[in-house]
Amino acid sequence: MVNHWAIAVGINYYQFLQPLKFAQQDAQALCECLVTEAGFLPNRCILFTDTSPSVTGRSTYPSRGNLEGWFDYFGRELIQPGDLVWVFFSGYGVCWKGQDYLLPIEANPADIATMGVPVRSLFDSLKALPTQDILVLMDINHSQAAFLGEKVGIHIAELARETRISTILASKPEQFSHEAVELGHGLFTAALLEGLRAHRCSTLANLEEFLKSRLPELCEHNDRPVQDPVIALASLDQLNLVITSVNWTKADSWTQGEANPFEMEDDLFDVADHETDLLPDLQPNLCDLPPDYSQPVAPSIGVEPPFNESKPEVPVDYAEPSAAPVPQIPKPVSPPIARPAPKTDAEDQMFWERLLLGGGAILLLLLGGVFVRNWSAFWGQKSATNSQPIVPPSEMVTTPKPNQAIVPNSTKLPTTKPSPTTPVPKDSQTILNEARGLIKPTSASEASKAIERASQIPASDPLYAQAQVDIDRWSRNILEIAKTRAADKSYKQAIAAAQLVPEGRAQVSAEAQKAIADWQKRLR
Repeated sequence: MVNHWAIAVGINYYQFLQPLKFAQQDAQALCECLVTEAGFLPNRCILFTDTSPSVTGRSTYPSRGNLEGWFDYFGRELIQPGDLVWVFFSGYGVCWKGQDYLLPIEANPADIATMGVPVRSLFDSLKALPTQDILVLMDINHSQAAFLGEKVGIHIAELARETRISTILASKPEQFSHEAVELGHGLFTAALLEGLRAHRCSTLANLEEFLKSRLPELCEHNDRPVQDPVIALASLDQLNLVITSVNWTKADSWTQGEANPFEMEDDLFDVADHETDLLPDLQPNLCDLPPDYSQPVAPSIGVEPPFNESKPEVPVDYAEPSAAPVPQIPKPVSPPIARPAPKTDAEDQMFWERLLLGGGAILLLLLGGVFVRNWSAFWGQKSATNSQPIVPPSEMVTTPKPNQAIVPNSTKLPTTKPSPTTPVPKDSQTILNEARGLIKPTSASEASKAIERASQIPASDPLYAQAQVDIDRWSRNILEIAKTRAADKSYKQAIAAAQLVPEGRAQVSAEAQKAIADWQKRLR
């Protein structure tokens, strides 16, 4: 059975380099897209970010030791002949003395040879895999490498042709890879996701054609310098590589409105409540790993992440119960079109009765209003004629003209006016849903924002009790995130997270203050 694997690395917060905005989001979105659009199994997509969870007890923290250990483990234990392997990297890269390096999270630009990951060693590891169906995609930010005077990408393209590994670079060596806040991704990744989702690029040839036309368009639309992808191949035969589980060029096309057979409701790479094995059918032997493979390198943070994110526990929705073979997908069938039931005679009769009754009531109301408004015109003139000889001029009552008649308040036509109350507040269910939408399993700051939002629900509201339960759980989550950071010896980040625990939660707040005091001692 052919398996489809994805190894996605995205690093936002480097210890010695300026943070990137969307590298982590790019890697995460690609994994989600491969599962929901390309038919990959969730437990075959391994995510490596600065906040990604462990997988079957193995750390996915993107340090050099972890990355090299994982590639070694893939070659020895996981990849089988004929398997398809995607490798995606989004982060910094440099060229040093003619050799390209990918920078792991702890890399120091002052010591590239020792702390960087040589691209040659990466391609050698991929070449040693028992499969030839490999696709490498690299979105390398090398703006900080410009001072080295060497261009990143030339060496990578040479290695790709030498090892016959299909490789796509996000830009030419003389260009720069850009991110766009409007898209929430790097431009290369945005084009890649669009190609997989909207255009079903199932072969390398399809993807190459789409990226070469779409990526420059995105640069122009987002006011960024031009960025052209580079496809490095040893031969044109590699363009026939099928890069998804289904070759849509040979499959029956879907009709608009038919469901995507790969679509999943849950966010497989974002929500986490408790630990779940991502590779349940692959019983790992932790003893086979190098010393730094099961635990991340203790970071000495140079740039404080703005969102106080850290490594989470393994997500619950990240895996299926077992890594069963990918089932044969039946041809999607369009659901029957619901047709409205024809109206009956009784419904028509009821409609006309309501129309006549309502119209009659309105007509009577209007006639009554006309009569009341002209009351003085109907009765006042007669009274003035009969009493004119009797009433002295000094006591004569002036009869108001019809257009000056004052209508009593009790006889005014009813009008609809808003009651003089305060504006209706936002629906409590909407507030609670918005708060829940902010939650991310690895972000203490987002949990704090969610608590602040849910606290807007008043005590008199029926959802107040549920909101309090959620706030208690989120407060506990913030403390757990802080403890996870402290376990990695990231005490500054741990203290920053623990300080977000709300004071209104007495028990959790007391635990947080006690932990902060302990971590502050360790910093000294």
